[in-house]
Amino acid sequence: MRVSTSMIFTSGKQGIQDRQFDLYKTQNQLSTGRRVLTPADDPIAASEALKVEQSRGVTTQMLDNQNTALSSLTFLEGTLSSVNNELDAIFARASDAGNPTYSASDRGMLAAELKKRMQNLVSLANTQDGTGLYIFAGFKATTQPFQNNVGATQPYALGGGTLVNYNGDAGQQSLLVSQSAEMPISENGLDVFMRVKDASGNVVGRSVFDSLQNMIDILDPTSGVPYTAATYNQAIGDLRSAISHVANVRATVGARQNSLETLIEGSKDRNLQYTQRLSDLQDLDYTEAISRFANYKMQLEAAQTTFKEISQLSLFNIL
Repeated sequence: MRVSTSMIFTSGKQGIQDRQFDLYKTQNQLSTGRRVLTPADDPIAASEALKVEQSRGVTTQMLDNQNTALSSLTFLEGTLSSVNNELDAIFARASDAGNPTYSASDRGMLAAELKKRMQNLVSLANTQDGTGLYIFAGFKATTQPFQNNVGATQPYALGGGTLVNYNGDAGQQSLLVSQSAEMPISENGLDVFMRVKDASGNVVGRSVFDSLQNMIDILDPTSGVPYTAATYNQAIGDLRSAISHVANVRATVGARQNSLETLIEGSKDRNLQYTQRLSDLQDLDYTEAISRFANYKMQLEAAQTTFKEISQLSLFNIL
């Protein structure tokens, strides 16, 4: 085979360029820590990595939603816990009034204390989250849900005679916590404070606030409402129903929290699996890459040296 001078130069130049490209590619791999920089490096691995990355992205979004939902439910459960504690304290003090040795003056002092606790209860019902939204207003989260009804009359009951009006709605905010399921992250004030259910699940017809105010008026000798065993027992029964009702609502919130915690752990595990799989598909074996880099460097130096020697060959040098 006849080898021309141009072939020698072309072949030598191509060899040098090939080794330079190999060095450049290996250097990029070493600097990024990734074996697959373009789909051409490993089409099968690149295709699978894209699918894994998409799945991890969805899981990450669900995990963000789950954490947001858990935060909202934790705040909600904490507020309901405070409501329950307030109602427990109210019930304990109201129960003392049933003592036959209590005078009208003693009951009046209890009524004064319960009035303060009523203010605390309304304040809890109008709780706002960290962004200023009312957590018991349903979808009308920018509207203060509970306000005193100036036209209410004794005995207080749902309808025009209710002590506190509800200005929210029956909505329940929710978040997508998995690819196929939404979870409620709020409770509206209508279901928590207004539609109180007894042990049989029947709506008693009096809100939490109505029940408390009826008890206050029965105990307050200045209210004009007579204290009788029948009215007192009715008021105590209503308070007992209110406590049980709020506790049931709180229990459903707690169940959602437990479910979310399980979902969060599952999402974290899946994200870890996706990350490991991406590492297997894309990450670089540094030992192999460094060895390859040194080999390409040696080949480049050899190609440059031999090209230099061959390019200087000429018949004129020996004539």
